[in-house]
Amino acid sequence: MNFEDKSYAAICSEKTLQTNENGFFMSFVRLVLKSAGEQWVNNVFGKINSDEKRVRAIFESPQTKHPVESVLSNVQEVYRKKDAEVAKCKKLEGDILYLEKDFQKALICYSQSILRAPKTEYDQNKTLLLALWARANTLMKLEKYSLALSDLRMVLKEQVTDDLKGSAYCKMAVCYRALGEENKAKISFAVAEKLIKDEKEIRELEREGKAEFHCIKKESRIPEEKQFISKKVRVEERPTMGRYTVADDYIKTGEPIVTEQPYAACLLPEMFGTHCHHCFHRLEAAYGCADCSNVAFCSPGCRDTAVKTYHKFECKYLDLLIGSGMSILTHTALRMVTQNSLAECLGIYQNRSKEKVYSLCTNAEKRSGEDFLQRTLMAAFLLKCLERSGYFGENRKDKDGDLTEEELRVCELLLFHLQILQFNAHEIFETRRSKEHQFKGSKFIYIGVGIYPTASLLNHDCQPAVTRHFVGKSIVLKTSRPLAPNEMVAENYGPIFSRKPIQQRQRSLLSRYWFKCECLACTYNWPMINAGLESFTKCVRCPSDHCTYYFTLPLSKPEATCPKCEKNVSLTESLEKLKWCEKQYEFGFKTMEDKRVEAIEIIRKAIDVFYRISRPPHQGTSLAHEYLQLCEASFGNVWVVSSTEQKPTFQSRHQ
Repeated sequence: MNFEDKSYAAICSEKTLQTNENGFFMSFVRLVLKSAGEQWVNNVFGKINSDEKRVRAIFESPQTKHPVESVLSNVQEVYRKKDAEVAKCKKLEGDILYLEKDFQKALICYSQSILRAPKTEYDQNKTLLLALWARANTLMKLEKYSLALSDLRMVLKEQVTDDLKGSAYCKMAVCYRALGEENKAKISFAVAEKLIKDEKEIRELEREGKAEFHCIKKESRIPEEKQFISKKVRVEERPTMGRYTVADDYIKTGEPIVTEQPYAACLLPEMFGTHCHHCFHRLEAAYGCADCSNVAFCSPGCRDTAVKTYHKFECKYLDLLIGSGMSILTHTALRMVTQNSLAECLGIYQNRSKEKVYSLCTNAEKRSGEDFLQRTLMAAFLLKCLERSGYFGENRKDKDGDLTEEELRVCELLLFHLQILQFNAHEIFETRRSKEHQFKGSKFIYIGVGIYPTASLLNHDCQPAVTRHFVGKSIVLKTSRPLAPNEMVAENYGPIFSRKPIQQRQRSLLSRYWFKCECLACTYNWPMINAGLESFTKCVRCPSDHCTYYFTLPLSKPEATCPKCEKNVSLTESLEKLKWCEKQYEFGFKTMEDKRVEAIEIIRKAIDVFYRISRPPHQGTSLAHEYLQLCEASFGNVWVVSSTEQKPTFQSRHQ
């Protein structure tokens, strides 16, 4: 059967560059295509065999030079600026909600105010300072003392009176006491006493210092996972499969294979108001960039790291980039540059062979001239944004015309990034679940994209061998079934055999990833859950050592002669174990809601036993794989919401 759909594949490829149909980038492409002509694109540009020459061609060829330079000369700052009036209004809204004791909504309003407020020296109303102070009080009411401390430290960095400093230290002491940090509390109270001059306030301070306080646990988040690659796997390479990962030893279900932080990662624009732009954790008390109101950070630490690196170059061009319709993959291609200084980037260019990420598959040999032209034009657009942002120095910010060698090299890197990301990026997700149910009704929410050089080496299988979840931006892969030495360690690129028919899987993989899947599920057209899989013939393996024959069930009697090893065997034990596996699956599914850790162990052990005595497809085992994925993901990024709760956001795009 032929599942190839060239027109759909072309659409899929375009979507990896421009996702938003209302963006202007594809109009830019059409303008250049019209000027260059189909013959030049296919017979001249399409025959170019290096990224360096492709970049030079669009800037130097008579067919493309004028339209490219004409459009790119219009690149300018477009971003969401600070707005003192909006910040003031949001602060006042928060004050009203605070008086009404609606502290959760007040927290959101104060955070919105902080994100929109200009620096205090540019705002006579001092809204930023006042909103930080008000939010600290609100966070204390909500018993979020660690977050309140962060706001109070920010207040102390502003130019404030000694009395206000004293009050801030007093509140910090209360927070420290609530968190059980008594020594820090005493020091803060002592500092406050020296700063506050009003005797009435001092007496109040002494009263608070002696007050009994209910100590609460310090707020915590799941720690970012450390880098890990199992010693039980190795990488192999074949012409037909490229590089892929295989087991180098026996691996049980649930063993960690890879834990990896991304080489680069970007948050979806839709999540700019709900997640930290840097670490991807959900926002509770947002902090903003000093110059723009586009993004939000969960802490001053995340903000400072971003502003010192990539955000200082992306900041004032984010709305232009989003307006171009660029995909999240395109943004990640840019981030792979902006997260490094120019000197670092040029060093990477010189030593690409030493960077694992630059050895990933590009499918360059399969690309058409038009596909390469689209990607080269996007690289040129991103390069112009970098120029204007000062990435190449102040003297290049307003220069048009011929590019320097440094700029050409960075553009070449951008073009390469756009190719590898198309086939190697991972969607980063969080699990959204209700307060009432741990798993029932839970779903995976896509929040961003990352490129993981090691995890990207796992090939696809419609029946994957690993589960995948994320902790912050880190990817965690664990085996979902036992693996024997030399067996491929495969993950899934989207379509799983138990949920998607073969026609959809093959069309999707051919169009999106440019390969025909030849896994067992596709080769033998395995049925889906509750669409034939529930009644699919079961089997048990011959119990003789090293024999690979499987007996089809039902059997007339449990004793039989194996057609392959020719031994007389009893299948009684295998049949009992198969029934045991099915019962354990059911028990594990029922246990999940209340005893998650125990359920994982029950399901893992049953899966291990199943693969020793039987083989897929088997509906109970397919469901076990799915439930195991849910259980593992519940230890990663999770958003717990009540059935009536609305999506909280610290930004509203119309303001």
